[in-house]
This record gives sequence, C-alpha cells and structure tokens, in this order.
Amino acid sequence: MNRREWLKSMSALAVGAFVAPSLLAVFDAHAASRKAGAAPRFFAPAQSNLIAAVADIVIPRTDTPGASDAGVPAFIDSMFKDVYTKAEQKRYFTALAAFDQAGGKPFLQLDQAQRKALVTRLHANALGHAPDATLPPAEDFVLRTKKLTMLGFFVSQPGCTQVLQYVAVPGGFKADIPLSQAGNGRAWAT
Repeated sequence: MNRREWLKSMSALAVGAFVAPSLLAVFDAHAASRKAGAAPRFFAPAQSNLIAAVADIVIPRTDTPGASDAGVPAFIDSMFKDVYTKAEQKRYFTALAAFDQAGGKPFLQLDQAQRKALVTRLHANALGHAPDATLPPAEDFVLRTKKLTMLGFFVSQPGCTQVLQYVAVPGGFKADIPLSQAGNGRAWAT
C-alpha cells in the first residue's frame, strides 16, 4: 500500500466515524416514525399537532400519501429527541411559539386556507433573506420544519416507493438514454 492509498483509507475511516452516528440517528428516527399511533416522545401533543399540520401543508395528501401518512411528525419528534442539541431544541421551541402566534391567534384555530396562506407567506419571507442571515423565529420554524418534513418523507417507504422511482434490485446499467426512457422523469430513490 502506498502513501496515497493509506491517506484515502484513513480519510474514509475518519469521515465514517464522524458521519455514522448521525446517519444511525436518522435511521432510528425513521424507524420510530413507522410505529403507528405512537405518542410523541419529545414534543407536547399540541406542539406535535401543530408540526403535523405544517408538515401536511408542505407535503399534502394527493394521489400519493402526505407527510402525516408517511410518519413525518413522529420522525421530526425523534430527530429532536435523539439528534438535535439542547441549544437547537430551545431555538426550535422559541420559533414554534412565535409561529403559533404569527397568524393573530393560535395556528390550529385558523381555518385551512388561513393556515396555508400563513405558511406560504412566512416561507417566501424566509427565502428572501440572505443565506447566512439570522431568520425571525416564525420564518425559521417554517423553513426548519420544511427541511425536516422533506427529509422524513423521502426516507419513508411511501416517499421512496410511491413518489420517487424505486427498484429494489435494479437491472443493468444503461448509459446515455433519454430522460423519457429513464423512469418517466421521476427522480430515483436510491
């Protein structure tokens, strides 16, 4: 083994040691989200209901399952319990409280159209800030919840198999083919 191969091996080992616990926590959170009817382990039930309502606005049920159908609220709950630091948890709680009052009354007391309009407005405002800017708490809540919703949904079975293309055992490699022949324009799950 030459020096270059040794450095590559040691780099891969170091990255693996650093990344493995985070990946394991994500997979554990996904497994926890699969338990039907499980009570939230981190958030209060009212907070969990609010998060589920926002997640269902981000990924609503259409001809494919929505965020709640895929277990995203339980995934988010597990991520905050098992992965996020105390400082990140506190920041999210502060943002959640600010968001809950951003519509003039508690979010769950708004009708569906008002909820969607509020989430859409705060999301657009959050995207209007510079990438490294500190967001106002309500906007931070919407953006962070959207990111977690997307992550939780696309590691779930419905997200991988019903929205993305999925082949458990893919066939042979076909290079340089038109997109229309590569799965009807849908992205691959694996």
